[in-house]
Amino acid sequence: MFRKEYRRKLFLVLTGLSALVYFLSLLHFLSGTERRLFIGGLILVLSVTLSGLLAKRLSEPVEKLKEGVKRVAEGDFSYRLELKSSQEFKELSENFNFMAERLAEAYDKLKEQTESLIKQNEELQEFNAELEASYEQLEALTHELELSERKYRFLVENIRDILWVTDKEFKIEFVNSRVVRYLNYTPQELIGESLFKIVDEESKDTLKNMLEGKVRFAEIGFRTKDGLLVLTETQVKRLKVGEEIIGLQGISRDITETYYIKKQIEEKNNEILAISDVGRLIISGSDMKEVLETIVEKIAGLLNSPLCTVREYNAASRKFVLLAKGGELKNYPVSEEIRLTEKDIEELVTSKEIKIKDVDEFPHSERIDPIFKSRGVYSVVVVPLIFRSETKGIFTVWASTNTVKNMSLLRSVASAISLAMENSKLYEEIKKVYIKTIEALAYAIEAKDVHTKGHSMRVSQYAALIGEYMGFPREKVEQLRIAGILHDIGKIGIKDSILLKKGKLTVQEYEIMKLHPEIARKILAPIDLPKEIIEAVAKHHERYDGKGYPYGLKGEEIPKEAAILGVADAFDAMTSDRAYRKGMSIEEAINEVLKNKGTQFHPDVVDALISIYINERHRLEEIKNQVLESAS
Repeated sequence: MFRKEYRRKLFLVLTGLSALVYFLSLLHFLSGTERRLFIGGLILVLSVTLSGLLAKRLSEPVEKLKEGVKRVAEGDFSYRLELKSSQEFKELSENFNFMAERLAEAYDKLKEQTESLIKQNEELQEFNAELEASYEQLEALTHELELSERKYRFLVENIRDILWVTDKEFKIEFVNSRVVRYLNYTPQELIGESLFKIVDEESKDTLKNMLEGKVRFAEIGFRTKDGLLVLTETQVKRLKVGEEIIGLQGISRDITETYYIKKQIEEKNNEILAISDVGRLIISGSDMKEVLETIVEKIAGLLNSPLCTVREYNAASRKFVLLAKGGELKNYPVSEEIRLTEKDIEELVTSKEIKIKDVDEFPHSERIDPIFKSRGVYSVVVVPLIFRSETKGIFTVWASTNTVKNMSLLRSVASAISLAMENSKLYEEIKKVYIKTIEALAYAIEAKDVHTKGHSMRVSQYAALIGEYMGFPREKVEQLRIAGILHDIGKIGIKDSILLKKGKLTVQEYEIMKLHPEIARKILAPIDLPKEIIEAVAKHHERYDGKGYPYGLKGEEIPKEAAILGVADAFDAMTSDRAYRKGMSIEEAINEVLKNKGTQFHPDVVDALISIYINERHRLEEIKNQVLESAS
């Protein structure tokens, strides 16, 4: 708008000036010669004067504006333009001054930004210097890292173990080249596949526990490309980002060969222990049937056999009689006697070699056939029991295969069983001689007095019966039987004048009579009898209330065997006739024993005798009457 107004005014001034010149020129043209000179000169003066004034008038604001622009350009933003010659120049000066203020503000801001940029540039230069230093360090570290990575890769690729990494879904992300040697897979074949593809079923649960942090070290079974099992010792580390589990890193060492060697050692160790146990059982002196049952049960467990049997060969009937059986199927029907073919008997008796036969070829109860089929039992290993080159019987092991790895164990066990059977027979013969000798000693004592004849035998049978009722094992019952026969053996050392005296013993004589249990101990000690027998004989006159002899024991201080012997001895004494009185009836004797329960007699033993009387009184009658008949 300023330019438009300025142009308009300039146009008017020039138009006025032109009109004036035109008017003077016209006068000059119309006037005479003299006047033309004057008017011409006047026109020239006026033109020059007006031009000068007009130039000055017009150029003065422009000069001031030029000066202002120069000052501003030189950076003097405080300079202000004052033009009041016209409204237009006044507006122009205000615009100029507004511009100068804005430029001043912009300059200040620019100055601040420049200072800030200078500072940032200085900091950037410092950072750049540090960055250059860091870059040099980084280059060094990168070089070291490359060397370390080469070493690591060399180590990973040449380590004898399988290294693997999976994500949390057990997807294989890395596996080293050792997997080729152990599993016949290349790393490329496995990367991206599930780890569960190459482990056995049992190991899958173990790996899940490892991912949950429950297990860090365990045996993991891997499957080769051909399906073979490779056992490994595997140690794992859970991979985390923050607290999140993202995968599993593992190192697996092949222990297949070590595992099977260890297994073989364990098997051999178990065989040695089994043979050792069999040896201990044989020399334990236990009942042969119990020994054989324990042996076959142990062998059945060791060989994982559902059924093992021991049979004795009866040459007269040419049958094999069952002595013992063991294994899971021992409670199923098993034939008591079997007859083999003449060919089989001839081979077992003459060749004495182990035979492996199909189940269908070996005699057995037809009722057990379905059980054999359900358990996968297809063969029988028949081991001859040989003693001094003579076949005594057979040891059979029923199995699910046609081969048995532990032939040496079977031969050793068979030899032990043969020895046990032979020792049992010898033991029975020796025991018979031994008992006859003991009975002879007892009869030698009783022969002095017709009224005590049979007393030791009766006490022996009563004691054995009470022991059975109290749940004693067979071995303990047999000890009670022998102790009953021997309980008065110490009376050999008592004078006949005291032993056979008709009347009441004096105090001094009674004290001598009370010595017979201790005399019995001295007599029996050199014979190497079981301790329980000697203790029962030496303490059978002790009382439950402590008033007995020879040691004054009471309550549970008295061995149970001695307490049983004491009740049996007193019961027979009460029911037997003496020179000075007639014997009591069984009812009377039972009542008398009951009265002295807890004082003279052990309560448990009295309860057992009462149970016999209530449930099997006839057995007490048989013992009493049988011996009385023989005495008469």
